[in-house]
Amino acid sequence: GGFSHWCLTIRNSEGCSSCGSTFHISGTCSQCLISDITFMCDKRCNKKRSCGRHKCNEICCVDKEHKCPLVCGRKLNCSLHRCEEPCHRGNCQTCWQTSFDELTCYCGESVIYPPVPCGTQPPECKNSCTRPHECDHPVYHTCHSEEKCPPCTYLTQKWCMGKHELRNNIPCHLTDISCGLRCNQMLKCGMHKCKRICHKGVCLIDEECKQPCTRLRLYCNHPCMAPCHPSLPCPTTSCNTKVDLQCECGRRKESMICSEASSTYQRIAAISIATKLTDLQLGDSVEISRLITKKEMKQTRLQCNEECFAFERNRRFAEALHIRDNSDPFNIRSSGSKYSDNLKEDARKDLKFVSDIEKEMRTLVEAVNKVVMCSSPLIIFVALHWTLSNLSTSFL
Repeated sequence: GGFSHWCLTIRNSEGCSSCGSTFHISGTCSQCLISDITFMCDKRCNKKRSCGRHKCNEICCVDKEHKCPLVCGRKLNCSLHRCEEPCHRGNCQTCWQTSFDELTCYCGESVIYPPVPCGTQPPECKNSCTRPHECDHPVYHTCHSEEKCPPCTYLTQKWCMGKHELRNNIPCHLTDISCGLRCNQMLKCGMHKCKRICHKGVCLIDEECKQPCTRLRLYCNHPCMAPCHPSLPCPTTSCNTKVDLQCECGRRKESMICSEASSTYQRIAAISIATKLTDLQLGDSVEISRLITKKEMKQTRLQCNEECFAFERNRRFAEALHIRDNSDPFNIRSSGSKYSDNLKEDARKDLKFVSDIEKEMRTLVEAVNKVVMCSSPLIIFVALHWTLSNLSTSFL
């Protein structure tokens, strides 16, 4: 007599008989039942097959060689057929198929007689190509098996894309030739010309002209310079054009923005109106547009300063004394002092006499500087000229 019961969990310590994995099973405690059961796991094999390209991917695999059952399917060396062998490592074998038709070149002059192994290229032919061409120029390439002929390199004359000039020595196959010059075609705005280098097609397709407007302003005659606006009036903006101003004598020169110089124009207009106040007080009518003209506005100048007045005063002195601009009475421009041979000889004979004269002249110059408060060499020259005249008279 014995008894039986149901076991909740039986642990197989030795693992799966197929792959060796350890797991838990449920069953009875009878030893005979356990010995007759074949245990398998759910794990897939990740090893690569003999081809080296595919994985085994079998469930609970116990195979050691892992042979690949798939067909290779890769293209053979002929590029026409595929390998029908089982999937394998390395290169496929040479295509075994053979043609029993003659293999000729395009013109038929060169022939390879059968049997012809699959993948054999057409024979070379030294005759000129007889395929139809787009141009009528002489053919310089030989017969070939490719469907497309090489480009024609015959040198021709062709116009550039913008029709600016006829270019020489251009290969026949080139179509878009640029001369490198500016396009210079009138844009649709009707005011500007295209500034792009010689190009193909329309200058501006979906874009608007953005070149600066060249219409002149009403008061300063400078260009508008706003982005092109062919159908709109010029906007009221400040003129940023630089103008060159100078004083009346021409010594002072300065560059100024036109809008900043407009304040000077307004001052001129105010002065002109002030001169007509008497007529206005008497009841006479005055047309303001005639008070200041564009010519007067263009003649706007800088104010002369003290240096300008000193320069003009020196110019008058020089003119009165008949002194040229290139003269240098005091050797100021020269690198060193220049003395006449007679003066040097007198200094050797009587140095005290020459030193006394030099001392008197220095005293006179210092006195003139204190009185006149001016360091102009022309005024000093006048004083020295008068002194030397008196000294020469006294020594004579």
